Amino acid sequence: MADMKYTPLGNTGVDVSVLALGAMTFGSKDAWKLGGLGQDTVDKMVSRAVDAGINLFDTADVYDEGESEKTLGKALQPYRDKVLIATKVRGRIGPGVNEIGLSKHHIRQAVRQSLERLGTRWVDLYQFHSWDARVPLDESIEAMQDLVEEGLVNYPGVSNFTAWQMATVQARAEERGFSRYETAQMNYSLLNRDVEHEILPFLNYSKMSLLVWSPLHGGVLSGKYSKDSKPPGTRAGNRGLFFPFFDEKTGFDIVERVKQVGKEQDATPAQIALSWLLSKGHIVLVGAKTMEQFEENLGALDVNLSNDQIGKLDELTRHRVQYPNWMIERQSSGRTFPVSEPAWNRKN
Repeated sequence: MADMKYTPLGNTGVDVSVLALGAMTFGSKDAWKLGGLGQDTVDKMVSRAVDAGINLFDTADVYDEGESEKTLGKALQPYRDKVLIATKVRGRIGPGVNEIGLSKHHIRQAVRQSLERLGTRWVDLYQFHSWDARVPLDESIEAMQDLVEEGLVNYPGVSNFTAWQMATVQARAEERGFSRYETAQMNYSLLNRDVEHEILPFLNYSKMSLLVWSPLHGGVLSGKYSKDSKPPGTRAGNRGLFFPFFDEKTGFDIVERVKQVGKEQDATPAQIALSWLLSKGHIVLVGAKTMEQFEENLGALDVNLSNDQIGKLDELTRHRVQYPNWMIERQSSGRTFPVSEPAWNRKN
């Protein structure tokens, strides 16, 4: 296997592996029917990940009702000082009326429980799991800042935020002298490129890192599913929960094209889909139900897509440029003309 590559995490000065391990399948409760991996398998997968050079591990307090954090924390105990642990807060973690959201009350409650389950004194990356319109933003970022100053959190991040929401968070944090938010964990794949409209431009502008979740679109890009084969109890078979935007009319045709590139590269469709994302310079979270799947995902490091192949994959699902982006591009192109040329004579 090719050597692991590393990339900056936001503007922190910390480098992380371009492939990170997501722990949504960890936990034997299997509350969401996503994996149900017990401690023995989790230990093996985490050990293999560390051996492969992975140093970023992502989970959330709601994954398998907290069991994901527990199993991941136990598996990472021998490596704690060598790795970065990321988790999230926002979802419901209990039956109480306030055991949900981004209030200061819930954030402090949730981080205490996450640290206990993970068996660690701090988390490296603590992420708002989504926007909470019921809580004043200043309350949420104040609570996050308190955790940073207390040494419980190293870096704040967000997940499933719009571009304007991220911009507001960064602006308010800067105004108040708080720690900046370094990452955004978002869904991105060949079958969902919505982040390219507004979110990626903002992340580039603000020097935030994109952490890609579900890069295989719930397993569809693994090539194992088709129009006539959508097993129940899987993320692909239950897209109403995770992927309501999947277009079966075109989606499986795209998968066939990915398979063709895979034949050219002697690689699997999953490896091609992951390699396409890696070519964009993002941090890709991979998850697996089995060690075999995990090894397949690691194999994406061995794939070197040509510029022509990347271009063909880009064209499969390229979006129409939305307004006002096309107007901004048109007007910005005018800056390339010589200064001496009259403005009225320029085409743009």
